[in-house]
Amino acid sequence: HLDNHWEFKSGDEIHTGMNVTKERVFTPFEIYPGVIVPPGNYDHTEMQLALWTDKGEPVSANLDFIKGGFFGGTRRQYGPSVNIKAGDKLTTSLALSRNDIELPGGSFVTNVFRTRLSYSFTPRMFVQALVQYNDRADLWSSNLRFGLLSQANTGLFVVFNDTQGLHDVLPRGAGRSVVVKYSRLIDVLN
Repeated sequence: HLDNHWEFKSGDEIHTGMNVTKERVFTPFEIYPGVIVPPGNYDHTEMQLALWTDKGEPVSANLDFIKGGFFGGTRRQYGPSVNIKAGDKLTTSLALSRNDIELPGGSFVTNVFRTRLSYSFTPRMFVQALVQYNDRADLWSSNLRFGLLSQANTGLFVVFNDTQGLHDVLPRGAGRSVVVKYSRLIDVLN
């Protein structure tokens, strides 16, 4: 990954970059109905451009763009988002990630719509939510997280995940989970 960042006095930013990727596929797989990625080595380069308005403002926006190689074809990814914050306690964002894919075996478009919400009760206690919809998989997923921090991002975390298809049809591997995690920092040298 090679990149440059330009930050302006206004708080706006422009990021440019280039990614060099190398992937190897051992077994063919269907990436989209009727579109097969065959085995082989895939060496690609992609360029990226990101435009951000001042994130310190109550309303800000981002626009990310990536274009480059993808499994022997090309991918164009567009990622507009809007961020809103109310003081230092409440933040939210609405985003779209759109991928236009052209492969030797066919072309397709995928979209992921995403919204995030975060509320801080205190600097050490918060609740966060992520809800997204993937039109390719016809799948809704949500992640709710409660955190009670002690130091250095350690403490108690309770996470609820839910994934389901529309019309109450659960794809294989989808479902619900609750995870409780407690982490503590131990200084073994002191």
